[in-house]
Amino acid sequence: MEYWFTYKLQKNGRIVRIGKGHCPHRSSDSVGSYLERRYGKRRWDGFTFMWHSSEAAAFKRETREIDRYVRATGSLPPWNRVRGGGGGQTYFRCRAMMSNGEHCSNLAVSGNYGFCKVHRP
Repeated sequence: MEYWFTYKLQKNGRIVRIGKGHCPHRSSDSVGSYLERRYGKRRWDGFTFMWHSSEAAAFKRETREIDRYVRATGSLPPWNRVRGGGGGQTYFRCRAMMSNGEHCSNLAVSGNYGFCKVHRP
């Protein structure tokens, strides 16, 4: 089974990367091992993380955290500028428009004509 999480890597108390990941065990040691394999240990000195029920939930949280960081600082975290967000994968958003004029923040379901399960069950 895979467990999904979002994380913030820190160096000297400053956020250097915001992302999402997955691991086979639901433990902080498993998250730490994932981050060490992915980024190496010497490049960062701390991390915080949050568990999620699915990859879609982790993706939405990652997007919100990156947007919050950009609003607060005016730019992406340093490592997000280089490597991007979302793990280099392409995700398609639901095509539905919400009543406030914004697009639905859910991911589209494959084979569902570009809609999520909420807007086309």
